[in-house]
Amino acid sequence: MNKLVILGFAAAAATLFNACQKANTCSYNEDANELVCVEKVYKTAKVGNTVWMTENLARLSLTGSSHCYNDSAKNCHAYGTLYPFETAQKICPEGWTLPKQSDFEAIDMSTLNPLKTGFRYYDGKFVDLDESASFWTSDAFDDSRATLVRVTDKVTYEHFNKNIAASVRCIKK
Repeated sequence: MNKLVILGFAAAAATLFNACQKANTCSYNEDANELVCVEKVYKTAKVGNTVWMTENLARLSLTGSSHCYNDSAKNCHAYGTLYPFETAQKICPEGWTLPKQSDFEAIDMSTLNPLKTGFRYYDGKFVDLDESASFWTSDAFDDSRATLVRVTDKVTYEHFNKNIAASVRCIKK
């Protein structure tokens, strides 16, 4: 009987793993400048040799933390999802990655169509909607902080606590 339970558990785990793998797989349509994912079709733009998502990622994390502004699902649809740094590091679709600060520095920010979606402090408070766009880079500064791109009337690169939740743009590997 124990072998049947173990086999059943293993089959269920394999099915769940396979479903998660498919959920992370998207297809890139270069002709249409689109990244087609289960949750959404994202617009993209090629700048030099780099393909960028020009919309904020809007997928919920199955293994980490993700938030909609003011905990409202309609805000995830309108503005994308907010992620803490650890989740941001692994949430991009397969074949895509979180950009470095140098990737952001090499692009005209208007190409990315930055929505001023604000961010979420680690204490759960949401701030800066319609005031700033905040994007994680893949650059950790130290054990507790990472580099965040902040777009207001200018672009700055700041070190924020890794537990705040900010927007994610991905680039094609």
